[in-house]
Amino acid sequence: KQWYQRRVAITAGESTYHNRTFSCTYFVFTVCVLLSRFCEGIYSYSIVMPEVVYATKVLEPTDMDAVNETDVDESIEKIKSNDGSFKECNVNNIPLDTATVDSITSALCRNTSLTRLEMCNCNITDDCIEGFVNVVKTNQTLESISLETNKITGKYLKQLALALEANSTLKELRIANQYYTTGVGDEMAISKALDKNNSITKFSMNWKNTGARNQADRCIMRNNDIARKKRQGLL
Repeated sequence: KQWYQRRVAITAGESTYHNRTFSCTYFVFTVCVLLSRFCEGIYSYSIVMPEVVYATKVLEPTDMDAVNETDVDESIEKIKSNDGSFKECNVNNIPLDTATVDSITSALCRNTSLTRLEMCNCNITDDCIEGFVNVVKTNQTLESISLETNKITGKYLKQLALALEANSTLKELRIANQYYTTGVGDEMAISKALDKNNSITKFSMNWKNTGARNQADRCIMRNNDIARKKRQGLL
């Protein structure tokens, strides 16, 4: 009887030992499975992460420091003489004083040959904008004007945009990256001005107001659709 009791006690002890061993083994196995699934989840997540979409043209640091050897005075003379072979005027990265800019814009008001004007990073200020407004209102040959990276405030960018109502030939206007930020009220006025123009198909500006930007995008999309229909002879 004593032997049987000792045997029962030993058996019970072995059972407890095995139960504990099984519990520990099961716990370790469960932790390993969870870690494995967690790692798989991280790996799967990394696989479906969207790729970064890069711009088609990356602005090089030297773009705004490139040396432009254009003879400004010669270019002005060609604009004044309405030289039929002078289709593009590029004075980018050349600091210009107000008198020189006024000479260019004054000559452009009477020019019927130039189609593209590039005046980025030329230190153009608000004092020169009246001349560009007159160009937009009177010149019916220019198709592209770029005034990016200058020192034009939102108030005068708005005046330039308002002049677009009187223009039906300009296709591209670039005024982004100004030294001064543009206020929300001016941005809304610019987007409304674009709504009154049917020829601008490319427009660049640093928008802060989402509503103004969305309205401008709709106007540009509409104008591109109009240009497409004209090319197809539908208008």
